[in-house]
Amino acid sequence: MTLLLSAAIAFGQALSKEELKAQKKQIKALMVEAKSAEKLILDNPDAALAKISTCTENPLVNGDAYVWYIKTQALKAIIDRDNASRASGGQIDMNKLYSNCVQLISELEICDSLDNLPDKKGKVAPKYTEFIKTALYENRNQMYNGGSYFYNQKKYAEAFSQFDKFVELSEHKYLAELIQPAEKVYNVGAAYNAILCGMQLEDYSKVLKYADYAAQDETKASTIYRYKATAYSAMGDTVKWVDLLKEGVVKYPKDPFFYQTLISYYDNSGKRDELNALADELMASDPSNPLFVYLKGYIAQQQNDYETAITWYKKTLEMDPNYVDAHTNLGRAYIAQAQEYSASQSSTKIDRAKMKKDKEVLNGLFSAALPHFEKLRELVPEDKSLWLNSLTNCYYNLNMIDKMKELEKLAE
Repeated sequence: MTLLLSAAIAFGQALSKEELKAQKKQIKALMVEAKSAEKLILDNPDAALAKISTCTENPLVNGDAYVWYIKTQALKAIIDRDNASRASGGQIDMNKLYSNCVQLISELEICDSLDNLPDKKGKVAPKYTEFIKTALYENRNQMYNGGSYFYNQKKYAEAFSQFDKFVELSEHKYLAELIQPAEKVYNVGAAYNAILCGMQLEDYSKVLKYADYAAQDETKASTIYRYKATAYSAMGDTVKWVDLLKEGVVKYPKDPFFYQTLISYYDNSGKRDELNALADELMASDPSNPLFVYLKGYIAQQQNDYETAITWYKKTLEMDPNYVDAHTNLGRAYIAQAQEYSASQSSTKIDRAKMKKDKEVLNGLFSAALPHFEKLRELVPEDKSLWLNSLTNCYYNLNMIDKMKELEKLAE
């Protein structure tokens, strides 16, 4: 009360004695109201919240940590009551519950800030730290739950706010000692969920805010890198986008997104020299990496240079005989050559000698493709999209009817 009266005197320096006396009386009445609200918390927290709100809204007393302590106590009591009701199967307003949780955390911060102000003698003697610490810790988990709830409701802005607050609280000065190492996984999970919200909102600043943090989860790191690259692309930062794609090729060589996107960018931009230079640079950086050798073939194939592509794919398979993508595209390169050859030989004139020669050329190309699709059937039997149609095509053109019929049954 002394602090309040001192503040009131400073606030009312220009007031007359009568006005100052009236102001002091009003402050006392407000503090009586605050004490009255405190007594109501256990039995009727809603009524207590309504009462104390008149104090926290009034500049005469809302600089006192005590009134915020009462308000946060009332809010916490409401949240605890609603959670207990939900746990026992009761119906509650979930939007209101999580809104109250956000409000509680915000007002705990206000209470803590005022509680740590120095008194007239310059001494800081906080009274409510333990309550604030406990309330923040308990409601931190509510932020995660609230984020999940709003995300499932497709309210992505609200979901982001909740996940965002959860991560922020994980770094709070009062909570560092309370959060166990095993709980850290939830921080990373919340950060990843915040990224998903940002992607849904197409608000890429939200994606970038948590991309590096969430990438601690190695199982999602490649996907997060994709989102990060997408964010820079959408924001028009082509330099960072390309740099990220290059990093992605090196960091996540099994994820085709990065090199396929880079190849598409350079190819569509007419920068084929830069594309080939990139492939050479990557291969020089790690000659033992079959991906970079494979990329040389993939780039050539995108430019319909099948002979060059075939050469590099063969080199890739010398390094890794089970390289799925190399088998796939090597087989496809032979079939593409067969299609090109067949189209170039079309004629209305019957020339049996030429037809025989053409048949030999085509058989040679389909025979070259065949073992690669058979190998794919062995390596990835479940991924029929990689081999079923192409293998059927080879069997058909090589007149291997029994094997073709076998595959037709698989396609049914």
